[in-house]
Amino acid sequence: IGGTLVVKKKGHSVIAEVDCVENDEKNNPQYDVTFLSGEEATISQKEILLAVWAKDVTFLQPRILLNLSRCLLKLANVDTTRGNASCVGENMSSAKNSRQERYRLAAVRGVSIAMSLCEYHILESSDDSAEELDSLAEKARIVRSRAFLDLKKIPNATVDAKKVLAKKPENREAQALLADIRAMDAYNKSVDKRLSKEVCRWVQTATNSTKGTEAMDKTDESVSEDQSDEAGRNVIEDAEPSYPKLFTWQLARKISVELCAVFAFVVAMWVIYDPPEGQEL
Repeated sequence: IGGTLVVKKKGHSVIAEVDCVENDEKNNPQYDVTFLSGEEATISQKEILLAVWAKDVTFLQPRILLNLSRCLLKLANVDTTRGNASCVGENMSSAKNSRQERYRLAAVRGVSIAMSLCEYHILESSDDSAEELDSLAEKARIVRSRAFLDLKKIPNATVDAKKVLAKKPENREAQALLADIRAMDAYNKSVDKRLSKEVCRWVQTATNSTKGTEAMDKTDESVSEDQSDEAGRNVIEDAEPSYPKLFTWQLARKISVELCAVFAFVVAMWVIYDPPEGQEL
């Protein structure tokens, strides 16, 4: 009671002070807390992310979390093991993310907690300490932006990078990061555009054929599902050659050519061959 926690609230890590601790009917502890905004709530132990060390004058907690998150991003690039990963005490069947995604998601959580700690310490710090905390929060935001980029979450990565540049436009690391974000965004848009063109080309090819037009007209008239399937099969038959018929024709031609060659050989032998005397051909 009276301690300070970092807790989860609507997907964010926020600071809360503990007012009271009670056990529920199942003997699980429930915490009555007050957020910095003045809002009160009751949370469970699963919603607690970290207990704040009030006497952390050197800001050791946010520094450790920042370095840990950096290591997790490095580990995501180094560990190429395939398969899902689960945390201690978690059911393996519920682990839907790959090992690399888990590392990056853990990095996002780590730097988010570190940023919350920096914001908390800034409220009661001197000017010199505030400058140091701002620098830590800036580095944490860059790490989180990189983690979001690796997770293909372009909007989240862009927001963090731009917030750093809004305070320090000369930050080269943030500038390079924003350039990487824009490059990936442009690449994704080009891929989506190319796929859209391929789909449009395929649809145009299908609708331009006679059977395809009939199928579209029948679909507009709310025909039955069986009729639509039959029209679709006719479109495919028009667009592609009949391989069984083509194979049968080629086989018949090959057999006829071979028969002609055998017949010509027999005739030639009958004409050219001169049997010995007393022996009939």
